Amino acid sequence: MATVLIVDAVQADRRFVASLLRNHGHRVLEASDDGDAIELLRSEQPDLMLIDILAPGMDGCQFVLKVRSDPGVVQPRLLLRTIASSEAEARALAHAFGAAFALKPTNPEMLIAVVNSVLSEAPPQPGGQNPEMSSMGLLLQPVIKLVRRVAERNAQLEVARTALDLEIKKRIWAEQELMQANRLLRDQAMRDVVTGLHNRRYLEESLPREEARARRTGQPFAVMMVDVDHFKTFNDTLGHAAGDTVLRGVGQCIASLARGEDITVRYGGDEFALVIQATQQIVWQRAEALRQSVRKLEVGRNGQQFGPVTLSVGIALFPDQGESGHAVLHAADAALIRSKQEGRNRVIMGETVSA
Repeated sequence: MATVLIVDAVQADRRFVASLLRNHGHRVLEASDDGDAIELLRSEQPDLMLIDILAPGMDGCQFVLKVRSDPGVVQPRLLLRTIASSEAEARALAHAFGAAFALKPTNPEMLIAVVNSVLSEAPPQPGGQNPEMSSMGLLLQPVIKLVRRVAERNAQLEVARTALDLEIKKRIWAEQELMQANRLLRDQAMRDVVTGLHNRRYLEESLPREEARARRTGQPFAVMMVDVDHFKTFNDTLGHAAGDTVLRGVGQCIASLARGEDITVRYGGDEFALVIQATQQIVWQRAEALRQSVRKLEVGRNGQQFGPVTLSVGIALFPDQGESGHAVLHAADAALIRSKQEGRNRVIMGETVSA
């Protein structure tokens, strides 16, 4: 087990390395500045000192020179550390000081390997005032000044980079918020305020996509046009509020029977439309299920029940009843008209287009 002194002004870095070394059986001391470090060097006589040569708030180079010249200090082995952008200058200083070097942040396995390698070497000679050390200090002054300038430049670049990153994040957040707001506005523009279903505009935009999908996959789709029977009577007799209650009830029935890929629309007034990816038989079954579900609605206002509510339904399929999405819509509307003409409260299938 060795005693290791870590000198680093950045607490998070210091604590990380300290924990790593303790887990490998070393006794670890920590210092955040040169004053604490020199006291620990004199009192604890560590075997190894890890120091950030460019630590903010202290002159790491002058501190190492001071340690090497101090006769009251049992000389520790040295491991200098700094960030990658100052690697070349720091390696030159490490060589001049007879020290090892490691980057910050360091891969844990690599750092342990470097520490073990340094500890396997013989310790330095005792320090003391001597001409060689003074001469080396004079020779290193230009390098030290260069390292300081590099450190200052890196600090300025880091501040600028942080500010730029923050500005970029702000712009990204603003763009995301704008996109979300635009999506919300678009969704609101495509929704019916009474029923919450999509509106006629959404249906008009969706039909070409459904047609393209059907042509690509070979799977048919159906348009179901739905009309609330005698809806005008509800409005004229009980008022528009009662009429809205009926529309919301029908809309809820449609939404409850819809599948995820279905398009549910309030087409206008008392008319609804559904676009369904299904065969004729399945569409017919779902239309009958909707008609029966709506008949069970208990719609009332101010304690007064009215109904039952019935539906007239017209169905058309692509491509049997139309060669385009909009042609199928017109065919379903024609089938709806026939449903009302034949007595309402029924489902009518559109006529097949002749070849």
